[in-house]
Amino acid sequence: MTDESEWLHVQRVMDRLQVDTVVIASAENPDERVYVNGELVYTGPDSAESRAYWTNKPFIHCNTNGEDEWECSSRDGTYLEYDLIQEDVI
Repeated sequence: MTDESEWLHVQRVMDRLQVDTVVIASAENPDERVYVNGELVYTGPDSAESRAYWTNKPFIHCNTNGEDEWECSSRDGTYLEYDLIQEDVI
């Protein structure tokens, strides 16, 4: 089950950055969580299955430390200009 604050944050990232797909990973947890149109569609390791959800689609890749700061590092594999997105900013 996904934490509600994570889901709300995904919604804000999607709205602010105008993207339908958000990929979340962290250094502490090798598993990815992939959201498409706000729905959690995949949880597990980086794999052909997970990449099928976001390859060739506009996506944002975010890392989270599990607290209030998220580092959204790339859009479609290209580094973002703003690499730190905080809950209170979005």
